[in-house]
Amino acid sequence: SSEDEGKFVKRLVSKSEDLEPDRVFKSEPMDLASNRSLFEIGHNFEDVQNWLNIEQPSKTPLKNILRYMVENHLSTTVQIEINKMYFNCHLLVLQSYSKFFLELDVVPLVVTLPEEKVSQKAFMVIYKWMISDEPTLERKSILEVFVAATYLRIESLLLHCWKYFKDIECFNEDSACILYIETKNNPALDIVRNLMLTRIRKFLLTFVATRDFLDVPINHLIYLLSSSDICINTEVEILFIMVRWLGHDWMQRQTHVSSLIPCIRLDWMPLWYLLYVRQVETHKLVKELINSRKVNAIFNEAISKITSKMYEQKVDDKSENSLDMITSSEQRKWIQDEMCPYFHHIGCPYTRNISFAQFESYLTALQGQSRYRWATVELIDLKEPKQCCITLHDVKTKAAFKD
Repeated sequence: SSEDEGKFVKRLVSKSEDLEPDRVFKSEPMDLASNRSLFEIGHNFEDVQNWLNIEQPSKTPLKNILRYMVENHLSTTVQIEINKMYFNCHLLVLQSYSKFFLELDVVPLVVTLPEEKVSQKAFMVIYKWMISDEPTLERKSILEVFVAATYLRIESLLLHCWKYFKDIECFNEDSACILYIETKNNPALDIVRNLMLTRIRKFLLTFVATRDFLDVPINHLIYLLSSSDICINTEVEILFIMVRWLGHDWMQRQTHVSSLIPCIRLDWMPLWYLLYVRQVETHKLVKELINSRKVNAIFNEAISKITSKMYEQKVDDKSENSLDMITSSEQRKWIQDEMCPYFHHIGCPYTRNISFAQFESYLTALQGQSRYRWATVELIDLKEPKQCCITLHDVKTKAAFKD
């Protein structure tokens, strides 16, 4: 039928115009074998000669693009607000170093940080540290950064800070004392503060001469005065240092006397001083302290022990210069400062004249000295002491006779 013929024709034609009536009956059937694709006749679209040898166009590395975006704060993903100052940051950068940001359950568009924990300056330094390949920290901001890094839990930055803190070339003696003062009233810095306290040795007396010393907490004062590493001219200075600190606020601090007195190594106190101090000393607080029942008993006991050991030493015919028989506690670091008006050998009779007024005069003189004078004071060995006032007096007397 004509309908069947039409269907047959439609199967043969490949173009719409071939379906026109005047062309249908003029067309002849196509050879199906000649209507094959290039792939079917053997061409491989994936096979291109020297494809891998073609020079490729240059492309900016992704890391360079990302670094440019990060350093220029492009397409930032979070804002950090600190006391109404806003910082546009990339959250991924913050999360790469800070556990605080990494462990946020929900990250808001704006994260507010407490300024007492993370100052504006510290955050700027920290973010710059994060995006730098070879970051450095400035001395003036290291404490702020350390406090902020502690709050934000940035372990690698804390290690960076400790690299400086532990370096004795960075913080020692005067520089350690300055950092110690900077860290006061901040519990987050107690661990740093305690470390710096151990570095104060030759600088102790210069520190005592300043008003900053008067604010030292009792536990730190006890540590200092109990240390064998601090440098002093005589053990009497330990008593005087206590009096200076106690006298700053006697009404509040007098309860600490019983905790401070054991810091004095009484077997290293000059016997002549112990014998005469109650008659010679005129300073009101020193007199009140040493005449108190408890301290008076301790001094009397010390006198008894020292004289007993001296007697035993004499009976055993030991050398007069031997201190091992008399002393039982560890020896401190001893200095002989030429500016000190009361330096005497431990056995010198003139130690009876040492007074708190001389100590105050010495501290006043220290305040007027050059910045690094403390470093020039030499350590001495009490077993091989340098000249004492008696020796100097003898030399002057002989010189006078010669003249």
